[in-house]
Amino acid sequence: MFIELLDLLRCINSHEDTWLVASFKTVSNRFVLDGTLGCPTCSAKYAITTGVADFSVGAELPRHKPGQHAATLEREELATRAGAFLNVTEPGATVVLGGSWASAAQELSLMSEVLALNAESGVEESETVGLLLVGSAIPVAPGSVLGVAIDSSFPPEIVASAVKAVRPGGRIVGPVEIPAPPDLLVLAHDEHYWVAEKSAQLISLQRAKPNA
Repeated sequence: MFIELLDLLRCINSHEDTWLVASFKTVSNRFVLDGTLGCPTCSAKYAITTGVADFSVGAELPRHKPGQHAATLEREELATRAGAFLNVTEPGATVVLGGSWASAAQELSLMSEVLALNAESGVEESETVGLLLVGSAIPVAPGSVLGVAIDSSFPPEIVASAVKAVRPGGRIVGPVEIPAPPDLLVLAHDEHYWVAEKSAQLISLQRAKPNA
């Protein structure tokens, strides 16, 4: 994993948000090939092996299911759809692509940074693509990514993690097998996926009371 992408990652355990402490074993041209990410709060450790950061913590990894719609699309078309669904128009923003959506990581990385979850073979890391193994949690800071696209290979809990990861006004693409949470605004859906938006935070503007 490219060393700058490590700043995006966080512990998946429930506690206050903090950066992970990295210990490197093998580094090549600023790519971390082997090492460990440690949480200073709860002492959890996450291995980096051959460039892939493992946040599955012993859980059974979600498996790709044959016949998933996203898996049937060419990578260029998949990237175009992911970019449109997630409204990727902001250079330098970060998106998360999980399962079969991760196949579009290289193409979409021309527009944004991409964290690819449980990607199939053939998806390569780069300065703008980080590869991760996860179970039911997305290891990023709350409200830090523009959008998340996942398929039905993940457990339903991954949607709650996606909602937490996406910033206000950001989007989530989820499979119809996992219902969209009621606090999201569903923008579109078909027989395969729904596209929903996280509501923007409301800021109360109050006039300061004049001094007596």
